Amino acid sequence: MRDFNRRGRLRIVGLLATLAACHEGSDAIAQPTSKGGPNEPDDEGPAPQPSPTTDPTTTSGEPDMGTSSTNTTSSTTGTTGTTGEAASTAAPATCGDGVQDPGEQCDDGYLQNNDSAACTSTCNLGVCGDGLVRADTEQCDHGANNNDTNYGACTESCTYGPRCGDGVLQPDQEECDASAPVLEGKAACDPAACRFMARVAFVSAGQYSGALGGLGLADVACAGAAAAAGLDNAGSFKAWLSDGVATPQAHFKQAAADPGYPYARLDGQLLADDLADLVAHGPKVPLDVTETGVTLPPLEFAWTNIGVGGLPFSAVNHCKEWTSDAALLTARAGKISPASDAELPAWKAAFRWTSDATRSCVFTARLYCLED
Repeated sequence: MRDFNRRGRLRIVGLLATLAACHEGSDAIAQPTSKGGPNEPDDEGPAPQPSPTTDPTTTSGEPDMGTSSTNTTSSTTGTTGTTGEAASTAAPATCGDGVQDPGEQCDDGYLQNNDSAACTSTCNLGVCGDGLVRADTEQCDHGANNNDTNYGACTESCTYGPRCGDGVLQPDQEECDASAPVLEGKAACDPAACRFMARVAFVSAGQYSGALGGLGLADVACAGAAAAAGLDNAGSFKAWLSDGVATPQAHFKQAAADPGYPYARLDGQLLADDLADLVAHGPKVPLDVTETGVTLPPLEFAWTNIGVGGLPFSAVNHCKEWTSDAALLTARAGKISPASDAELPAWKAAFRWTSDATRSCVFTARLYCLED
């Protein structure tokens, strides 16, 4: 019985040990995994497990964003790290330190670098065409707009081209140049605009019969001639003409209201101190220069019907208020200039510039055109 009991006890102990081992294995299989994790089973069985010998910090191409990885990265980029180049290369010197560093064309130091010097504020060498003016070698620099042809431009060598104030008259762009020598009898020149400081007057290049279309269309003819010639304020030009009623003071209202402002020819010769002076004394020199700048020969005529003192010469003889070229109708005309300089005093004293002869309306004559 003792042997049996001993053997029985041994069998019971062994059976209990086997049951305990089975219970522990059942608990390990039933242990849950996190949702979607690498150990989550699917229909084909459990997912493969990573090798227990793999180091996750050496198999991933992406940096670990955890604390330990951050510390590791810091240690490799510090002054005692193992990256080498980042640890040993200093930051490039800035423009203005007086040393020409890579990427700089020059560097004369912070106080000397500036956009009017040989070395600019961006450490580039100043050159003609960069839009910056080097005070010691350039007069101007308009960058890409530098050219040798345009009036008022900066040349391709960065010097001033033809311009207002250079002391040379450019007739296509200027009436005058204040830097040029002053000529006696000339109107004053506006230095900023190179224009005469005067109202302009000219005698028309075109010739007309007495059928001008009326006083209003005679004004249009003057304005058109001024515009075709490129004159400033072209629309204000009017004809020195009377229909038997109108006077210069009534016709040129702006000029009449602006005493002391002179009249001049296109060549700058003063005609009168103002409208009142022109009416009272006539022009100082003949008004014989056309809108195109041509000086007419002596003894040509201009329609006027204006006599001494600016009064209408006739109340009836004005080519039917400047609408008819009938041969039997007449109107008064002025002689634009005398036959010679010797006759100039008599020509002026008799007001022959505005009242010289009565002519048939079928003939042609010019128009005096004055800026209002």
